[in-house]
Amino acid sequence: MTETWFGVLLLSVTGVVSVQADECLVGVIGERAILPCVYNGLKNLTSLHISSEWRRGMEPIHTSVWMEGQVEMQNVSHSVRTTVSSLAPNTGDFSMELHNVHLSDAHNYSFHLKLHGQNRSSLVCSVCLIIAGRFSHPTLLREKAVDGKETTLFCNSQGGFPAPSIYWLVNHTQRPPETLLTTYINTLPQSKLYNITSVLSINISADTAISCVIENNLLNETLTATSFGVFSGTLERRPSEYLWVFSTALCVVVFALVATSLRFQKKWDRDQKREKKKHRCGDESCSEGTDMIVFDWEKLASLPETDV
Repeated sequence: MTETWFGVLLLSVTGVVSVQADECLVGVIGERAILPCVYNGLKNLTSLHISSEWRRGMEPIHTSVWMEGQVEMQNVSHSVRTTVSSLAPNTGDFSMELHNVHLSDAHNYSFHLKLHGQNRSSLVCSVCLIIAGRFSHPTLLREKAVDGKETTLFCNSQGGFPAPSIYWLVNHTQRPPETLLTTYINTLPQSKLYNITSVLSINISADTAISCVIENNLLNETLTATSFGVFSGTLERRPSEYLWVFSTALCVVVFALVATSLRFQKKWDRDQKREKKKHRCGDESCSEGTDMIVFDWEKLASLPETDV
């Protein structure tokens, strides 16, 4: 009778404690997300033998068995990225923490409780999760501006989700006409994250401030890069100039490596020559640049003796 009453009790409070979110939670790629679920029923869960289950759609991803408030068993899906507090029956907080969020984690999740021995579980919470990714800070390249002539600016940001909004500002306030813009949006290799590049061709003075603005509306995040022209003190180079600088630096590195290799080869040859000569001389006295003195002992013996 108690088990039947508990089952009815769970079902009766489901409408009260179930959280069917009108707006989905937002999880950020690479970070953690907490799917909230608090049991507010009248029954004391610490005195019962129950099982709990978090599901993604219809797939169980985190199952636990509790005996009088203590964890007897936890079964986590193969991804092993979920955690539920071991004190959940005592606090009523069965929220699930999802670690290292992936883009594929966007789904509807639900939490269920079941009394041991019963076949039917009761829905307690339902949570919708959508995923967003943070974009890199925009990189802004600007051609050297010449008054009275058109200049081109390049703005790039990548690694985010979903596709962002991008726009330009002249002197922080005015938006240039859309006809002056060309924007390219594509996904990065082996992922669904976005890479966005915008090109602005405009006739402005050399000291005009130009800003590129990237907006990720899902995260309510705005990233801005600004070029202040001649007043910035660091005027961006053309892409061809960056290529020339890179090529020059590469040549210098290669030259240094070749020079070092030649010096090492010369030293190695000199050491090898010395080793060969040492091996040829053996134990005999042999040194380069030294004359050998030979004594004629017969002539030395025939010399008259003298008193000193």
